[in-house]
Amino acid sequence: MSRRPAGSKRHRERGISLIETLIAMALGLLVLTVVLQLMSQLIDGNTHTIKVARLEQDVRTVMDIIVQDLRRAGSFPEGARDLGDAKRFLQDQPPSPLIDGEGLRPGQSGSSVTYAYRDADGKLTQGKFAWDTKAGTVQMHTGTAAAPETITDPAFMNISTLSFVPIVNLQQSGTLQTAQMIIEVRLVARLKSDTSVERQLVDRVVLRNVVLQ
Repeated sequence: MSRRPAGSKRHRERGISLIETLIAMALGLLVLTVVLQLMSQLIDGNTHTIKVARLEQDVRTVMDIIVQDLRRAGSFPEGARDLGDAKRFLQDQPPSPLIDGEGLRPGQSGSSVTYAYRDADGKLTQGKFAWDTKAGTVQMHTGTAAAPETITDPAFMNISTLSFVPIVNLQQSGTLQTAQMIIEVRLVARLKSDTSVERQLVDRVVLRNVVLQ
């Protein structure tokens, strides 16, 4: 009966060498790095998508606030009653809207609009929307508030454009001239964290009552 050399058994039972262990660790770290990079890219992509969606929603919300309040400009409860009396109509109607402090006229454009309307009780309420170019925000000032209110988040988005353009349709009725006022509002906003992402909205507001002149 032959006997195997003692050294052959020790050779078969030899464990993994240090070099093999280091190579396995390096490969594991490489795989882990690739997985982490893919996860980071996925998270960044989702975060960007969420920011873009929020920008679109915030711009639409700001535009809705401006449009809804501007629609009240020039309205007054006595309007229907005064239609047959031009003098009385002129006395009761609120002041006409102003763009950058000036009366509406064709070809005009500005970054602020001032308007007024009367509530159901006849109380005159004045309002104003303006673009703060330094802060990149939209300011809203209505009623008896002591100071304007910022209705955009300067930490999230920058308002690069807020413009008001009047469209005036004049009609002559005898010695009386009427003006149907339309105000076009343009709002452009960019992400604060990525200025290449921009959203723009344009809307038109038809004022409720014609202006007698």
